[in-house]
Amino acid sequence: MDGLRNPIGEEPPEVYWKRRLVAAIALVLVIVVIWVLIAAATGGDDGDSTPGSNAEPASSISASADATDSTDSSVRACGESDLTITTTANPATVPEGALPAFDVSLAQDGSSACLLDTDADGTELLITSGTDRMFSSLDCPDDGTIASTQLVLEPGATEDLSVTWNRQRTLPECATETAEPGAGTYKAALTIQGITSEVATFKLG
Repeated sequence: MDGLRNPIGEEPPEVYWKRRLVAAIALVLVIVVIWVLIAAATGGDDGDSTPGSNAEPASSISASADATDSTDSSVRACGESDLTITTTANPATVPEGALPAFDVSLAQDGSSACLLDTDADGTELLITSGTDRMFSSLDCPDDGTIASTQLVLEPGATEDLSVTWNRQRTLPECATETAEPGAGTYKAALTIQGITSEVATFKLG
């Protein structure tokens, strides 16, 4: 301790004190520089950075994106040359008491992004048996047969949907129809936004 208070050496004590002072100042500067670098790397702790400077970039619409929450109105509507719709009964034979369900595959074949909107005019699930019109989702649009869905589809994108028939007959303007479809062979044709799929054949048990 005496060596710290009274430096020992050939130089006067003032020289040693000056050297210690310079060394202490240098150490403080090094600590400050390190602190500034750490603060800059972590974005600081005061939370007063420029708004948006540290915000993550907004994600763009994916190649096949559900646009129910945010639809770009500048995207054109899909047309027949853009989209192939495939409807498959699942299962092909429906047991008595079960509801017929259909797997729907959407394949974008166009050259640019387009919007598919199941709420648009020209959307219908039509069920027939021979020449008998059994069911149309247009008869009672609020029954929820075709869920409200908006999709922005990029070229080459695919999407899958599902549609279920309530196994009831319908009449225009939701008129009451008490007769229920019986066992037999039926056909389902799904049209979305004016684009119609090939007919899917299925049987009711």
